[in-house]
Amino acid sequence: MRISIGAPLFAAAIAVSLSLCAASTALAFGLQSSPETGRSPASGYGFSVPGDDGSGVGTGTGLATPPDEAASASLPEVRYDLSTLPPAVAAMREKIIAAARSGDEAQMRAVIGLSSPPPLFSSTGEGDPIDILKAASGDTAGLEVLAILLDVLDAGWVVKGDGTPQARYVWPYFAELPPDTLDRRQLVEVYRVLTAGDFEEMRAVGSYEFYRLEIAADGRWLLFMTGE
Repeated sequence: MRISIGAPLFAAAIAVSLSLCAASTALAFGLQSSPETGRSPASGYGFSVPGDDGSGVGTGTGLATPPDEAASASLPEVRYDLSTLPPAVAAMREKIIAAARSGDEAQMRAVIGLSSPPPLFSSTGEGDPIDILKAASGDTAGLEVLAILLDVLDAGWVVKGDGTPQARYVWPYFAELPPDTLDRRQLVEVYRVLTAGDFEEMRAVGSYEFYRLEIAADGRWLLFMTGE
């Protein structure tokens, strides 16, 4: 009996053709191999979905908040409009400014005596305020520190505990902002109060450590001192 090779070859060609057709169909309908072990389907097999926490359920709009926007949203509001200060706070600020501008020791002592308890001028709360100002000043009369006080109060401010009876009005505003968040315009304001070298030292430690002044919501002068 003679065996013809035409039929087997024809059958093989048909099988190959069917196999190629099946592969094309699988690709057309998005069929693929099983995901890698440990990979979550929500990860997109090589790419991530913005705002997706991997649970397969989107959050919000599905867009993650950029880190810089999230950080800026947590910073206190910087304020400049003096008309928005509570009357008692505005009045105390003006009294302090008038006394500092006069350079008169008696006037400054009188303003200090308006608050009970008196404002802090050192971390320990000890010592005579005028003596502390003189000791910290580059001149023996304490006038240099009074000039710094005026520059501090000339800057913008922030409110700690806004809307509460314990609210504090803090000058300068950059005492409450991380040094690395300040822009060029704000740095100009910083350099009115301290030198660029001093600021770089503060940037290195990540916090403001120079003079700050705080007034309570009821108008009491709370402190004027260096450090946090």
